[in-house]
Amino acid sequence: MLLKYIVSNFMSIGHPVEFSMFPTSENVAEHLVRKIDTKAGPWSILRRGGFFGPNASGKTTFIKSLRFAKRFILNGPKSGKGTGINQFRGNIEELQGKSLFQFMFHTQDDVYEYGFSLGTDQVHEEWLMILTETGLEPLFVRQTSQEGKTQIEIESRFAEEGSKERNLAEVLKDSIGENQKNQLFLYKMYDNGVKRVESIIEWFESLKIIFPESEVRGFFLRMDKDDDFREFVLNSLKHMDTGVTGVSIVSNVMDFGEFVEKFHIPSGIVSQIEDNKNGILTFAGRYFMFGEGEKQQTTLVQIKFEHMLNGELVPFNVEEESDGTQRLLDLLPILFSLGKNRHDIYFIDEIDRSLHTKLSQYLLREFLKGSGDTDSQIVFTAHDVNLINLEEFGQDEIWFIEKDSEGESHLRPFSDFEIQKGQNVLKAYLNGRFGAVPLIKGGV
Repeated sequence: MLLKYIVSNFMSIGHPVEFSMFPTSENVAEHLVRKIDTKAGPWSILRRGGFFGPNASGKTTFIKSLRFAKRFILNGPKSGKGTGINQFRGNIEELQGKSLFQFMFHTQDDVYEYGFSLGTDQVHEEWLMILTETGLEPLFVRQTSQEGKTQIEIESRFAEEGSKERNLAEVLKDSIGENQKNQLFLYKMYDNGVKRVESIIEWFESLKIIFPESEVRGFFLRMDKDDDFREFVLNSLKHMDTGVTGVSIVSNVMDFGEFVEKFHIPSGIVSQIEDNKNGILTFAGRYFMFGEGEKQQTTLVQIKFEHMLNGELVPFNVEEESDGTQRLLDLLPILFSLGKNRHDIYFIDEIDRSLHTKLSQYLLREFLKGSGDTDSQIVFTAHDVNLINLEEFGQDEIWFIEKDSEGESHLRPFSDFEIQKGQNVLKAYLNGRFGAVPLIKGGV
């Protein structure tokens, strides 16, 4: 589970902003939290978190920062290349050109803190800590000297002196040189078989980041191959009054050359298909399967959604469905996977895009019900102010984000504000009581 995240010097985020899934109230409703056992005692952790604020306030930037951190941790740049960081454009001298990404999380019965700072060309600091009965203790710490030399200290609690794990980590520590100063020690250890860090990497792999333009990987293949999933999607679309009454799968085999010509496939993609010899290409509600040794043959599979129009069943392609229905297809796999993927954490930008308030509320309510005894969490951004509803959400679950006069994004929890009994929270928000509303200037 995600416990806390801090980021600084990324796009519109300048000075550090901190997001926490720790409830501030001791009386938080039990169904909103998951209780975990830690070396420091039992902790309650929120399952949901929502960001609200005006356009261009930094909501998407926050989600993008998580995507950058995840990609950098799991992939990273090639040796000798830049880090690819997109820093705050304003000059903040005290940040010294460094961006910070810091996570506190719970996995496999332990609490860890992992973080790193980097500039445009190298990693400056990196650390991994573990929670003990007395507090957070380091497993390794990486620093960069004023001369630009990388120094890494590996602690005995990481692995015993003389053990295979420790010896391998020491070798890898010494191998980080000038051409690898832009890479993370954590992934270098994982990539070379140091088992001590496997659970850390697996936790970062569990982060699922979804933007409105994201295509849910494998959705169409899953609709074709997984009867339970297809039935779940159909029943959900019926339940949510989308007008869909049935789902059918249409497939046919075509010559590879015909496929390239008919669908105007770019030469770069053709080359990739020819090199890989197998795989799946998806776009516009269709997916194309290529099998080993069958490069010259392509199977086209389409998902058809059926509607009852004037007493007749009429099939629609995905791109012919409403924006709202297409958005539901992005989100329904999350609900289906609850209880199966017990540790996935979802970060969703604009969860309310093209959806009625009741549908957004339904999805978030169902997530809470379905997450049950799992470690799954959901963090979302939204513009629909009707979601700021204390009958549906706890005050600890809501965050406000806005920019200051210098163009920096700032984050503030709703729990910072005192709410009077019977107060109209939505009206108070729209009147600017909590900030994070657009200020529309005169003369426009």
